[in-house]
Amino acid sequence: MQKYLFLLLFVFTTLNLYGRSDVEAINLSLLSLGSEESLLDTSALDTTLERHRSTLPPLYKRYQATTKEFSRIEAKFADAGIPPFFALIPYSESKFNPSARGYGTAGLWQFGKQSARNFGLSVKKGNDGRLDVDRSTDAVIRYILHLKKEFGSWYLADFAYAMGEGKLKRLIEQNRSTKISVLLKDPHFPSGTKAHFAKTLLLDAKVHYTNTTHPDE
Repeated sequence: MQKYLFLLLFVFTTLNLYGRSDVEAINLSLLSLGSEESLLDTSALDTTLERHRSTLPPLYKRYQATTKEFSRIEAKFADAGIPPFFALIPYSESKFNPSARGYGTAGLWQFGKQSARNFGLSVKKGNDGRLDVDRSTDAVIRYILHLKKEFGSWYLADFAYAMGEGKLKRLIEQNRSTKISVLLKDPHFPSGTKAHFAKTLLLDAKVHYTNTTHPDE
């Protein structure tokens, strides 16, 4: 009985935080990534999403301002059979800025130098393929397909994209699990990867799985 009451309380709290349509949209996004867990199954994800929920309105505004450019990218991912979630990564990584630069990363996808070279891009002064939208997108598609083959699910492919393959393999080995609910609770799970996943998941739910609007937009 106590467990049942706790479950009801969790459902009530979650619905208040997001609204029922938002929860359903997030669950559909998770399902598209091959997750057998819903938002109800993992309080760690619920907490992570709530922490980053304030980033959704500006990211969605940026999405609305770049729908023409985004449609080209989304079409490439659809042709490759990759969930639409991944086409939205540039919003969480670079705010959809093809010229963005980070610490050792560059372009729409914030590709690292070695990963970019591994998947066919030239990374030289005056010829940095990471700054070319079409070439970098094609390379990212090859990379994501590689990660999916390596880890077996789309959500793990996204974790590996954000934190690196070696880091994710160690986390899986240490926890003896590939579940989101388990991995997110590990104190060594990178905060940057949590932010990347939460922002992209919230935007994917908004763009692809709900027709409702948020009152703070």
